[in-house]
Amino acid sequence: MERIMVRSRNEVRGLWGAALALLLLMPQAASAQGFELQQFNPMPNPSGNLFSTSSADVGEHLDWSAVAIFNYSNDPLVLRNRDGERIDSVVSDHATTHLLVSLALLDRFELGLDLPFVVWQRGSGVPGGEQAPGEGGFGVGDIRVVPKVQIFSTRESAEDNGVALAALADVYIPTGNEERLQGGDFRVGPRLAFDAIVGGPRIAANVGYLYRPGTSYENLTIDDTLGWNLGVEVPIVEGLRATAEAYGKITPLADAIVAEDSPTEIVGGAKYQIGNLLMLAGGGVGLVSGYGTPDWRAFAGVGWAPALSSPAPEPEPTPEPEPQPEPEPEPEPECRAASVEADCADVPAPSCEDGQITTYVAACEEGACAYRSSTSTCGEGTVCGSDEAGQAACVAQAECEVDGDCATIPAPTCEDNMLTTYAGVCVEGSCDYVASETACEEGFECGLSRGTPACVQETELVTIDEETQRIEISEIVYFATGSAQIEERSYELLNQVAQVLENNPQVEMVRIEGHTDNVGRASSNLRLSQDRATSVREYLIGRGIDAERLRAEGIGQERPIADNSTDTGRARNRRVEFHIEQRD
Repeated sequence: MERIMVRSRNEVRGLWGAALALLLLMPQAASAQGFELQQFNPMPNPSGNLFSTSSADVGEHLDWSAVAIFNYSNDPLVLRNRDGERIDSVVSDHATTHLLVSLALLDRFELGLDLPFVVWQRGSGVPGGEQAPGEGGFGVGDIRVVPKVQIFSTRESAEDNGVALAALADVYIPTGNEERLQGGDFRVGPRLAFDAIVGGPRIAANVGYLYRPGTSYENLTIDDTLGWNLGVEVPIVEGLRATAEAYGKITPLADAIVAEDSPTEIVGGAKYQIGNLLMLAGGGVGLVSGYGTPDWRAFAGVGWAPALSSPAPEPEPTPEPEPQPEPEPEPEPECRAASVEADCADVPAPSCEDGQITTYVAACEEGACAYRSSTSTCGEGTVCGSDEAGQAACVAQAECEVDGDCATIPAPTCEDNMLTTYAGVCVEGSCDYVASETACEEGFECGLSRGTPACVQETELVTIDEETQRIEISEIVYFATGSAQIEERSYELLNQVAQVLENNPQVEMVRIEGHTDNVGRASSNLRLSQDRATSVREYLIGRGIDAERLRAEGIGQERPIADNSTDTGRARNRRVEFHIEQRD
């Protein structure tokens, strides 16, 4: 299984066996610069890549992803003696959460970002050493920026069969604590990514070189490394993929290729994606013991990724054309354009539907009779009906069908005190208006009611005096004492005044004068006379008389018609007069 081994540069002889193992682990010169312990570096956009192995694909323009992966490794850094026996764990537990985001641009370029957070780290450290990384606890690892550009691809979409090649780089920004083995120096690792899809499974391979400043940890030397990845991903069912990969590195600048400098690991797991929701989980073991290689590893993640697309279906083979039978001789045409009327005589009869008439004409189209229809609305004064032959046609529209259709009824008239009314009758589609004369009953006369001739109550209390241009009333208008309120006994008189005005529309204007006796102040009497004239005007308006035909004027005590020194004279002076005027 993968383990990180610390190897001694100098042999140190001790006095007893218990001290020998410790002395073998201690360098002659105590150097402890530190390095980043994490060797599992998941790719941004794990939906379009494997776990730590990059595919050669990039997403469509502006596709993005955001995924969080929790990664735990057991015993990633241990102490061994010269015989390879484990003495202790420098780091026994190491857990990291990777926040991975990516953005694709122009269908050719993809930029990824890995923000690692060490959430748990535990171990004993190196006995006698200057550092105790096992006490590191929570920390931020080195931020990794991963730009990738696709060089070529034979696939139209990411799931099609074909091969592709891309170039990418792992750029590490030293934001972690190297003394706690959570970070290192600035380093750049360009690599090439090749993959091939054959019938669904994807095979991917990466090779790259990581440039980094040389460093050491106790008696372990860290320098440039040549890294490799090899993986395969197989679709199981829709949305579910199984992934397996191996990766490792060697140190070309080392004096010899040894296990301590060559961490190698194998991992496997699965991804499940529904829509944009991506979930993944997996684990692995170390193959070659080296720094950062754990006994075993487990990881799981969830996030948002571009939705998967279905691979383009393989084109179906084009069947060989079947031999065509000999063409049959063309039949004789049913009709000819020159004789279409004779050849196509079965023209459908016209028809009526929804008030429209549909007619048909014969035509000869490619030797066969065709009957073209045309729908139109009959002209004004006609409707779609039946002619004398019983066929559908536009015929004259009947004036009426029932008596109710005859609505243009002449207005009633009054003549010689006889009221004439009319009724509409539908006779054979034509309207006839039958007159009916009515003699008004006793006490009624032929007049106007709301402007319409009718039998109305006789107006024996009111007459029009053409000579004096006045409307004479045979009774006085009674008001409550000292008030403009009309008493109920005068309602009939004023109703007859209103009827006379309605019967005589030639009377354009009537001046209603209010008069009083001389009892009381003249100003109070003037105001009272004006109020009483106004009350009479409003009463007549309420009976339907146009307000523009009525004008109220208070005269007060100025025009007496009798002696104010007697009760009888004062009673006659308290009066209302109606004077006919010409409208201005």
